[in-house]
Amino acid sequence: MRSEAAEAAGVDGGTDGGRWDGGREPGPGQDRPPVDRVNLALWLLGVLAAAASLWVLQAAASILIPLTSAFFVAIAVAPVGRWVRGQVPRRLSWLGLTASMLLILVILAAFFGSMALVAQRVAEDFPQYAEALGKLWAKANHWIRGAKADLTAAQGGQGAGQGAGQAAGQGGTVPVDPITGFAKTALSSAGQTISILVLTVFLSLLMQLEAPVWREKIVMTLGRERCRMAVEAVTAIAQQFRRYLVVSSVLGLITGALYVGWLSLFGVDLVLLWGFLAFLLNYVPVVGSVVAGALPVLLVLATQDAGTAMAVAAGLLVIEQVMGNFVAPHMQGKQLAISPLVVMIALLLWSWLWGAAGALLAAPMAVLIAITLNHADALRPFAIFMSDKSDRERFDAHTHPE
Repeated sequence: MRSEAAEAAGVDGGTDGGRWDGGREPGPGQDRPPVDRVNLALWLLGVLAAAASLWVLQAAASILIPLTSAFFVAIAVAPVGRWVRGQVPRRLSWLGLTASMLLILVILAAFFGSMALVAQRVAEDFPQYAEALGKLWAKANHWIRGAKADLTAAQGGQGAGQGAGQAAGQGGTVPVDPITGFAKTALSSAGQTISILVLTVFLSLLMQLEAPVWREKIVMTLGRERCRMAVEAVTAIAQQFRRYLVVSSVLGLITGALYVGWLSLFGVDLVLLWGFLAFLLNYVPVVGSVVAGALPVLLVLATQDAGTAMAVAAGLLVIEQVMGNFVAPHMQGKQLAISPLVVMIALLLWSWLWGAAGALLAAPMAVLIAITLNHADALRPFAIFMSDKSDRERFDAHTHPE
């Protein structure tokens, strides 16, 4: 017989599937609930939700990349607008937004102006290297054709007739100029980049313009306390993002100086140009380092011997590996309170999702996710795992808005 206390608590004696009050130990004859099965189901649901989120992030990249970039740009320049608004009368508060937008335009103008100077210098000096680069391209093309012929011979002459027919049919075809093809690709990529930047600047303007209105909406919807927590989270993200920009600039200066020093040892032409290019492309992870290292190596290969080119390439590879895989994640992790391993994983993940834009946004996105998780009680342990701290108090102290 069940006790009156059990009846009052609504506990059954094991005849109805083992229902029991979760706050008490099950009585005699009762089964414990299938906790392991519930946890397994929750983990499976979590994995499915994560997979679905990754699919959405990749499918909606054309929309999310400008939105995310605009958000980080807006929070990066927000202090400038606040400072200007604090220095002028209230009726001139619009000058704060104007100052923020002018700062964005000045930075973009400086970046593209610097790239234009680099391109102009290369165009001026290119004629004296054109013949050497043309010979290098001819040698590479000859080697590729020889490799194809050796591969065909190794396959026992299969498809030899087809190869001869194709060669005969293409005998009068003028080969495509590689420089022309590269120029078309570069122009296409530049057009897409400019369109994304214009959209990003426009969205950033709207975000800053409507920020006070959205704060009021959050207060009305979630309450003043939750609004305060949201503002603190955004402020912390902005603070960490500005630290990331400072760290990236310092790393770019160090990388550029190492380029100049190493290339000067081999008497490479335009060493200051290559160092400046390495500094600029440091803001574009992975792709930027490849371009910054490949261009001087090609110049050395065209103007000097292959051994010197290999030595130059080996030195630049060591610089990029040390700076990109050790120094940068370590410094960024220390400044951002994010584990260096998490920074590298984020770089791989966001590069896979959004390409070069994802690589550029990887570290800021890791900070955004960690701070957001830290403000949700149920997800706070994941924020601690992402950080380089061993407890929440130290993570809060490092990411607390100043």
